[in-house]
Formats: sequence, C-alpha cells, structure tokens
Amino acid sequence: MQTLRNTKGGLWAFAIAFFALLPLSMAAQGSTNPFDLSPRLDNPGPQEDSAATADTGNPFDLITPLRKESRPEPAAPPLSAEKEMPAAKPPVQNSYRTFLLITNIGILLLLTVLITLFRPQAGRAYRAFLNDNLLNQLQREREAGGGLPYYLFYAFFLINAGFFAFLLARHYGLSLSPNPWMGLLYSMGGVSALFLGKHALLGFLAFVFPIEKEIHLYSFTIIVFSIMLSFFLAIVNLLLAYAPESSVKLVLYGSYTVIAATYLFRSLRAVFIANRFLLFHKFHFLLYICTVEIAPVLVLAKLILYS
Repeated sequence: MQTLRNTKGGLWAFAIAFFALLPLSMAAQGSTNPFDLSPRLDNPGPQEDSAATADTGNPFDLITPLRKESRPEPAAPPLSAEKEMPAAKPPVQNSYRTFLLITNIGILLLLTVLITLFRPQAGRAYRAFLNDNLLNQLQREREAGGGLPYYLFYAFFLINAGFFAFLLARHYGLSLSPNPWMGLLYSMGGVSALFLGKHALLGFLAFVFPIEKEIHLYSFTIIVFSIMLSFFLAIVNLLLAYAPESSVKLVLYGSYTVIAATYLFRSLRAVFIANRFLLFHKFHFLLYICTVEIAPVLVLAKLILYS
C-alpha cells in the first residue's frame, strides 16, 4: 500500500515537471539550431572568398589563388576557296607550251611535205654538199629553171634558223616581244633579211665586177649548205624546246660546233670558187671576206657571249 502511494506521488511529480518545462522547449525550437545545415545552392554563381584574398600579414597563411574564367579560343577562319584549290599553272606558261607545240608540229609537217614531193632534189643537194662537180651541175640546172625545189628548201631553212634564233634569244633572256608569235616573226624576219641581204650584195658585186659566174655559183653554194643545215636545225629546235634545263647548254654547244664547222667548210668551198681571182685581186677579196663573211659572225658571237 505504501509502495502504491509512492508510485502515484512520483507520477504527479513527473507530470508537474513536464508541464513546467514544455513552454521553455517550445521557445528553444524557435531559435536557430547550430546543427542544422543551411542549403548553399541559393547562389550558383562563383563567389570570391574574401578571406582567401585578404592579406593577413602572416607568411604562413595559405591563400587560395583565384580561378581565371576559361575563355574559348577564337575559331580559326575557314580557308577560302582559292587556298583549298591547288595552284593552277600560269596562263603565260601554258600559252608558251602551246606555241612550242604548234610551231614544232608545223615545221615537221612542212619537212614531211618537202621530202615527199622533192626527195630526189634533197638527195642531190646532199651530194652537192660534198662534191664540187655536182654542185656545178646543180647550178646549171637552176639557171635552166629547175631551182624551185631548192628555193623551197631554202625557205624551210630560214624558218628553222628564225626559230633557232628565237629560242636562243629566250635562253639568254633577250625578249623580242611579249607575244611569242610576234617574237618568232621578228626572228624569222631578221634571219631572212640577213641572208637575203647577203644575196642582194652578191648580186650587186656580180653586176659591178666581171665575176658573175663565180658569184652565182657561190650564192647557190650558200643555198645548198643552208639546206643541209636546216635538217640539223629542225632536230636542234626540238631539243631546245623540250630538253631539260640541265641539257640545254650541251645542246647549244653542240649546235654551235656543227654550225661553225659548216660555215668553215662553206668558206673553203668559196675559196676554191674564187681561186683564180686571189692572185690579182687580193685586196678586193679580203675586203669582201672581212665585210660580208667575218664581221657579221663576230657581231653575232659578241651578242651571244655578252648577253
């Protein structure tokens, strides 16, 4: 009985203490709880830490460096259409190649036609190149009216010699004209004027002095030797037009050698033609040799060597 009373007294004491402390606990719930974790996603943007940037004066404080905002690098500009496409060849170079192709094909076609139509005359000219007697016979045939094939072959020589002069001038950097066709015409005109002027001078000498027969024979000798030289120049022009740069000098030196040898051989034939005038007209013969034969060659050699 005594124990029941004590139990009831404890319950009444607990109830009184609970209701007495209830207002205090409700007031404490309204204040800030130090153990609560406040959300930190209210300001998503990057903020600078003032404590990290402040200078405390303590050398042992570790200051966190600020992160630099990464900026995207500017994109490279797209390549233009001109840079993406392969570089085309200059039109001037293409036109010059076309010019060489057309000129060489035209020369070869002309040679084919001449050889087809006048093959016997070409063979006889070759034999007259080596034989004085046959040269005299061809001269008589020419005077009788059979000189047309030789004149056509001589015109073929003037074309080849003009083309050779054009290629030679271009190799040494001498520009006759910006247009290659006009430059070729100038070269052919210059070579034709040189040789035809020489024939005109020989005709004048035949008219003034009593050496008409010998002058006509020497004039025809120039034609025959030029015909033989034209076949050689046709090959040389092909080599100069399409040979690599490392071989051009070799081709030029070889052509100079052949041309010089042909010229010396023709000069010896001219001396044999004029042998009966050497004893009585030495001064006139030397004057002719120096003025007509030697001087043009020296001028041409000087232009080639010092250009």
